[in-house]
Amino acid sequence: MSSTGSKSHLRAGEITWIPTVSSNGLPKNWWSDYSVKQPKDFRVLLVYPNLTMMLVPSVAIALFTGILKRAGYDVDLFDTTHYVADLASSPQDRVQFLHARPFDHEEDLGVKIRSDSLGDFVRKIDDFKPDLIVMSVVEDTFLQGIALLGAIQDAEIPTIIGGVFITASPETAISYPQVKMIGVGEGEDTIAEVAERVRRGDSCENVSNVWFKRADGSVIRNPMRRLVDLNKPLPDFSLFDEARFYRPMGGRIFKTIPLETYRGCPYSCTFCNSPMQVEVMRENKLGSFLRRKRIDVVREEIKYLIDRHAPEYFYIIDDSFLARPEDEIQAFARMYEEFKIPFWFNTRPENATESRLALMRSINCDRMTFGLECGNEQYRRDVINRAPTNKEIIDRFEIIAQSQIAYSINNIIGFPGETRELIFDTVELNRQLWGYDAVSCSIFTPYHGTKLRELAVERGYMSPDAIMTSYFTTGSVLNMPQMTPSEINGLLRAFTLYVRFPKEEWPEIRLAEAETNEGNRVFEGFQQRYRDLFFDGSQVDVLGDWEEPNQYAVPPTDPTATPLL
Repeated sequence: MSSTGSKSHLRAGEITWIPTVSSNGLPKNWWSDYSVKQPKDFRVLLVYPNLTMMLVPSVAIALFTGILKRAGYDVDLFDTTHYVADLASSPQDRVQFLHARPFDHEEDLGVKIRSDSLGDFVRKIDDFKPDLIVMSVVEDTFLQGIALLGAIQDAEIPTIIGGVFITASPETAISYPQVKMIGVGEGEDTIAEVAERVRRGDSCENVSNVWFKRADGSVIRNPMRRLVDLNKPLPDFSLFDEARFYRPMGGRIFKTIPLETYRGCPYSCTFCNSPMQVEVMRENKLGSFLRRKRIDVVREEIKYLIDRHAPEYFYIIDDSFLARPEDEIQAFARMYEEFKIPFWFNTRPENATESRLALMRSINCDRMTFGLECGNEQYRRDVINRAPTNKEIIDRFEIIAQSQIAYSINNIIGFPGETRELIFDTVELNRQLWGYDAVSCSIFTPYHGTKLRELAVERGYMSPDAIMTSYFTTGSVLNMPQMTPSEINGLLRAFTLYVRFPKEEWPEIRLAEAETNEGNRVFEGFQQRYRDLFFDGSQVDVLGDWEEPNQYAVPPTDPTATPLL
């Protein structure tokens, strides 16, 4: 333990400032050396473990920043987005697998990737000397968060960890020795109460939404609190580095700010953990997790974000933006006429109508993403819980393609029980669509709280204790008898090639699936051809490139021909 060395030489685990601990789990010298800190002297460090170059700043961190600053506290942020990880980042994989155009982190985004996240975190703790740490994680970043806490465990700083993973699997989270307090459910009101209690030197043992681990290892599991009013808190992104706001969209770089207009999802796809949150709130009799902000509140938030950050682009993070009442879509369009800043959203094909898309185009919608996910009707209906038929999907994409708004299509492969034949049903359905700027493909990730994780565990495809530590494009974690992880990984990197190139070239494309010298050579050849043909320029340049929309189309295979599970 070093107490005199230069801070520039601190290593993970070396903290120069170490408070002692009182019986209620809070550091003694914070409460015994003086009574209660004034708000302006109370320091809260927000910690955001993130995958390398996952580029959208966290709305949760921004909300917490605003809440804590308005309480008068001294607030700072440690964000790992610009630190190198052991695995390639999702944006890097998306470029590699032809889901997005190439870009350079340093030249295009002004980002220099750093390496010593643990050492820098230790130095941050030593410099800022926080009275409270607030950490927000998803499942992919939970173990990264545990490593950060392990590097400062001697400091005994009160810490609360929250996020979707914590809500989905609180027993798993609280079982880690580094974790003393977790927040389940929504965090805005919980963080405000926890911070004020720690500032006053009070125990957090009976705070709603909080699970509190006592010194003897016993855990107090408090009931959940009412859902937050989405119309009240404003996000504050001021703690994020300026470089965090810049991201590529369709081959161009914009200063991009995320915008939440509603929370939750009206659908119940079995690969997604949004339905879990709906169920948790229902089981605790807290009402509907799906809530939408009033349009006047959205307007005020947009004005606020423009004044504070001067965004060039809004990235709407709603699960399915157009899945809302028609009158609300009309009201949003009337409101947004005032701004017309380019924006992106994600939604489902069945939400798209000619009139809705015309409205979106009139207010400068720049880009949309639609989840297709799976091309086999029976599997999609019976296993994924998505009802539209292939014909209905094709008809909707005909409307989408004629909207004159650039769009991309999301697909998922490697579902539990999925076969190569079923994956090619997804390829074939994509081949019947036209007008898109990009096609992406992800590998199914069995997150805690999803129905398909339960199925994967039940069938013995994975350990029930496994925690996901990588994003959708890194590789399959399922060990299934009909398809190996390496086969699924190979189909991931060849997916866009199968969709866009003629069938006569499929035998050679199959060679590109293999991670061998020959496979890599073949893939690199197709990769360059794909970029020359389909990613030559920005999305604006290629919107007119679909002169023969049915050039590669073939009828999808019979959705009932292949056994599903």
